Amino acid sequence: MKTLLVRSGSILLTASLLAPGSLAYGETRAALPADANAASAASPAMPASKGSAGQPASAQSGKAKISKDAAMKIAGKFVSTAGLELNNVSFRSADPWRAFPEWTFYWVKKSKNDAEIEHSYSVGINADTGELTSFSSYNRNASKPDYANRISYDDARKKAEEFFSANVPSKWKETRLYHDDQPVQKTPLNADASYAFRFVRLVDDIPFPDNSVDITVDSSGKVTNYSVSWNDDVTFESPGKMISSEEAAELFQKALKPTLSYVVPWEAQGENRDKPILAYDNPFKLFLDGSDGTLLTPQLKPAKPEEEPVPASSKPLSPRNAGKPLSQDAAVSLVDQVFGLKGYALRSANYSESDHRSNRPVWNLDFENKEKQVFASAAVDAITGDVYSFYTNLPDTLKAAATKQETNPKAIEKRAIEDLKKFAPTWANRLYLDPPQEETGEQQPDTSYTVRFLRLVNGIAAASGSAHLTYDKKSGELMSFNLDFGRESYPSRLGDHISADKAAEAWLKEAKPEAVYMLEQLPVKPLEQKGGVEIAPLPERKAKLVYRMTTTPLEQGYFLDALSGEWRSTATGKTIELHRTPPSDLDGHKAEKELLLMYEYDALSLVDGKIMPEKEITRGEMIEMLMISLNQGRMFGISLERKASFADVANTSRYFAAVEAAVDRGLLDRNVSSLRPDEKITREELADMLVRALGYRKLADYSDMFQSDLTDIAKSKNRGAIVIVTSLGIMKSGQEFHPEDTVSRADAAIAFSRFLEVRSKLDENPRF
Repeated sequence: MKTLLVRSGSILLTASLLAPGSLAYGETRAALPADANAASAASPAMPASKGSAGQPASAQSGKAKISKDAAMKIAGKFVSTAGLELNNVSFRSADPWRAFPEWTFYWVKKSKNDAEIEHSYSVGINADTGELTSFSSYNRNASKPDYANRISYDDARKKAEEFFSANVPSKWKETRLYHDDQPVQKTPLNADASYAFRFVRLVDDIPFPDNSVDITVDSSGKVTNYSVSWNDDVTFESPGKMISSEEAAELFQKALKPTLSYVVPWEAQGENRDKPILAYDNPFKLFLDGSDGTLLTPQLKPAKPEEEPVPASSKPLSPRNAGKPLSQDAAVSLVDQVFGLKGYALRSANYSESDHRSNRPVWNLDFENKEKQVFASAAVDAITGDVYSFYTNLPDTLKAAATKQETNPKAIEKRAIEDLKKFAPTWANRLYLDPPQEETGEQQPDTSYTVRFLRLVNGIAAASGSAHLTYDKKSGELMSFNLDFGRESYPSRLGDHISADKAAEAWLKEAKPEAVYMLEQLPVKPLEQKGGVEIAPLPERKAKLVYRMTTTPLEQGYFLDALSGEWRSTATGKTIELHRTPPSDLDGHKAEKELLLMYEYDALSLVDGKIMPEKEITRGEMIEMLMISLNQGRMFGISLERKASFADVANTSRYFAAVEAAVDRGLLDRNVSSLRPDEKITREELADMLVRALGYRKLADYSDMFQSDLTDIAKSKNRGAIVIVTSLGIMKSGQEFHPEDTVSRADAAIAFSRFLEVRSKLDENPRF
């Protein structure tokens, strides 16, 4: 029988298992006596679940202390199942990744034609203790509050705490709300926003982040998700003799050695993709032993001194091809010479003039040996002859002839260096041997050995570029080779930049030591044979007391620009503030709350520390804020290679992405040549923009159907939009609207806030 690595004992107890993604939202009630009675009364009517082999679920539940029926009765206390039917039951045994056995029950109510799920609950119960382990609910028809009446963060936190303390009091007492590594949640821009809370386990008043309870509360105040990650069988290191937080900070400071690297922000587009930024990334990769301050790796092993990087070649090597570009026959011949493909025939060939690797021309070739039933593939640079990739499935005869003695890793590394020089000679002096990573100890089939090389430029890690060579451990034969690199270009010399000491100083200001317990890596244990199947036994888990450095949390990753000393976003590359400076001129202002909302989302910037409420708002600023609100508070995935819709909003403009997204959503008229994003917006232009954002642009065109007491809008081309926004209360006016007047930041912020409130009401109810 074929051996398998068994990682989990999950058993499906009904004919179908619906996708858990449908359980994201809905309503729930805490465990109240009335619910318990209702659930108990409903339970006998529920269908009895069978195992996959037709056996009762209890016969398949292994060593679970709580039967399926008993667990279902407990689960019924957490939900009101009236009108719902039990759709699925599953059982999962304990394993190294989830340390307790669990029963899961899924109740649903479908639409009349069974096409959609209208209401559902999923409840998990610890099969040993009877505790709630997971909860999820969905109600398609649940009423939602409008934007003005959504629950606040603080009230949502109280709801989460009430649910947790009432339903799982034992774990509630052992945890605390944890947000040291979480950014402050922004004010929601829509009515159906939700809040997430994480409660971390405390051991001797020290956080144990590997164990936690996560709870989600929707905007109406209902708990929609609850999940537990917990290990009851962990042995914790005694905190007896423990270094102080001050000592830990000093040790981290002494050990801190920020290193330079080149970064290309992952959202970079257009020419910015080819311009790597010299950066100091987060340097706090190591931990400290809580008892003696020894530096530890992420695997909690003593840290070793870093080795000097070793290039595959100490000097540039000549290319394999130095004449005209390779023809197909020449490329096939080159691959045969390099890899010795005797007995293979070409199966297919593909030529690309602009490969994803630096826009180079590349031959992609597939080969087959029908006699041995093996195949191979390779990608070759048509100019230099460098091989970029190679793969083959090893012949069974070769595997059978392999000795039981595994090839020495050091010998494989030496061979990999020689192979890399042979496969891609022009790259050999730019690729450096990456020391093998520490073993995680996790049980996995391990029949191969991979040697990695990283690209360095000016002695610094490049933003892209690596090579991987994988060999069969028994025979030592090459299984695959891959060389990958991006399109970016680098300076010929490093140039001036801030020192590592300055970088360390900047990062230390944004970090603080924190004592935590961390699970040690899984110990390597031999697999056990059970019924012809190899099973990884449940290991004893140990947690070590360590110090780590937690940095200022932000909703996006960030790095320190080594040239300017500014903080930049890892996603966009834009300069960012790690600490928001509160405006100095807003105390007591009538629009304080509304202006802070726009400032929170970067639609407004400060001028000398002031938000300047009476300053006129520009078209660009208003467009950006409206598009952020329509895009769930996020930025926009607009390609910078796209042709600009307006002559004065090029792809280098701050507003380019927002403007192009607004064009796509119909907020802007693409038939005009210029937008004038830095000019002040007028009241009628703002009215038109808000109506378009509501989806009423076409309705506004029929302006004659609207009656209005406003005396100065008859000649306005935006008369319909003006009547709509004033009727809905988004923009206020008396007898006159003053359509051509400009709009102050304060008035724009108030109009925007009212727009959010009106939008949520209109989304909930039919429009006209």
